[in-house]
Amino acid sequence: MESGHNTSYTLLHRALDLGDDEAWERLVEHYKRFIYYVLHGLNANPSDIDDLTQQVLVRVLNSLKRYDKSRGSFRTWLITIIRNTAVSQYQKNASEQRRIDRLEVEGGFGSGSQSPEIDAFIEKEWSTYIATEAMARVRSQSRSQAVEVFELALEGLCAAEIAEKTGLTLASVYSLKKKAKRLIYLEILELTAHLEP
Repeated sequence: MESGHNTSYTLLHRALDLGDDEAWERLVEHYKRFIYYVLHGLNANPSDIDDLTQQVLVRVLNSLKRYDKSRGSFRTWLITIIRNTAVSQYQKNASEQRRIDRLEVEGGFGSGSQSPEIDAFIEKEWSTYIATEAMARVRSQSRSQAVEVFELALEGLCAAEIAEKTGLTLASVYSLKKKAKRLIYLEILELTAHLEP
């Protein structure tokens, strides 16, 4: 990951230079999974998601120079590209017409303007994405039982049940759970700083 003073806004500027392949690759690495999340949330056909993701990335590359931070966040701009790409794909395939109708009626995604439903969808998907990424990073970096304890708690086990299952003392369970929460919180802060220009 980039150093703390190097935000993804800098990464965006570097990616604007089409000769900077490393910056573009990092941008793709940061946002590809988020694109998947959003496409799933838009009820994209699972067999189309890889193709749609590539289409989104091509559109982002082609229109990145037109991104204007003063008009909105990068993720709002990105979600608009994702939505428009998905709707275009649906329109090309007549059998997908019911999905277009459902997107327009239920989610408001078919309209050209931003709506409260889209904003809420963006926030929900973004929060899920950041939390999932943070958890994955903590899981890969932590050598203690903190993550295991935290995941057991997420499954609904109480502290006593976790202690019994892991052989830890109750005090250790509380301590490790607190440690995991802190590690995840710090990862969320770092990811947010890097991915929200």
